[in-house]
Amino acid sequence: MKNFFTILLLLFICSSNATSNEFKPAQLSKVTLNSMPLDGWRFGVGTGYAFYLGDQMDYTLTRKYGDFNELRPNLTLAAFKQISEDKEWGLVFKTGSFQTLKSSNTQGIQCNYQEIQSVWQRSLNNNIDLNGKGVTVNLQYGFGAMYYKSKYFAVNGNFKTEDFITSSVGYGYENRTDFMGNEYTDIPNKKFAVLGNLGLNIGFRIAGNLNLYFENSIQVSTSNKLSGNLDKVSKIPPDGYFYTGLSLFYKFGKGGSRLGCPKF
Repeated sequence: MKNFFTILLLLFICSSNATSNEFKPAQLSKVTLNSMPLDGWRFGVGTGYAFYLGDQMDYTLTRKYGDFNELRPNLTLAAFKQISEDKEWGLVFKTGSFQTLKSSNTQGIQCNYQEIQSVWQRSLNNNIDLNGKGVTVNLQYGFGAMYYKSKYFAVNGNFKTEDFITSSVGYGYENRTDFMGNEYTDIPNKKFAVLGNLGLNIGFRIAGNLNLYFENSIQVSTSNKLSGNLDKVSKIPPDGYFYTGLSLFYKFGKGGSRLGCPKF
C-alpha cells in the first residue's frame, strides 16, 4: 500500500507540472484582489456503476442471480480546477468493484479496485464554468494508476452462489491444488496497472454553485488480469471497464473565465 501512495504522489506532481505549463505570464490578466484561493475549483462526490470490458465478457447484464448482481455501486471523489474558458484539470479517485457472470452463469469474474486519475475536461459548447448556460457538454480524457485484486470463480447453479475460486490476484492464495492434485493459478499479492480514460460527461447547473455531472467513460488498463482469469493466453485486448455515474459538485467563486484565465 505504501508503494501505491508513492505512485499517487508522483502522479500528482507530474500532472501538476503538465498543467502549470499551460500558464504563461503574458497570458494572465489581472486577478481581483478579493478573489478566494479556491476560486475556480469544484469539489464533488458521486456514485456509479462499472462494467467489465475484455475478452472474458459475455455481453449480458446480470441484474440479479442469487448472490450476484452486476450493478455494484462505486464511490467517486473528485476535484477540478478551471484553467481556461473551456478547459479544466483535476484529480479523480474511484473505489469499487465490477462483477460479471459468463458461460450460462456457470463462471464469474470479480475485480475490486482503487484508482486515481489525472483528468482533463474540455467543454464542447464553450461553457466549462456553467456561467453562461445551464448545461455543458465535456470531452474528458486522462491517465492514472489502479491497485486491484481479482478472481475467476465457478458458480454453484443449484444455490446460485460462488462455488470455488479457480484463479486469483491479490487474495493471498499460492500453491493451491484441487482434490485431484491439479494446481490452481494464483498471484498472492495485489497488482498495479496503468490506465487511461476517454469519455463524455454532461454538467447541469442545479442552483447557484451547485452542479450535477453525468459521466460515461471507458477505462483501458495495461493489464490482462482484471478478470482474475490467469489461464488465458491472449494479452490483447487488455482488460478495462465502462463507467457510468452521477456526481454532485460545489464550485467556489464565479468561474475561471472571470478571473482572467488564459485562452487557447
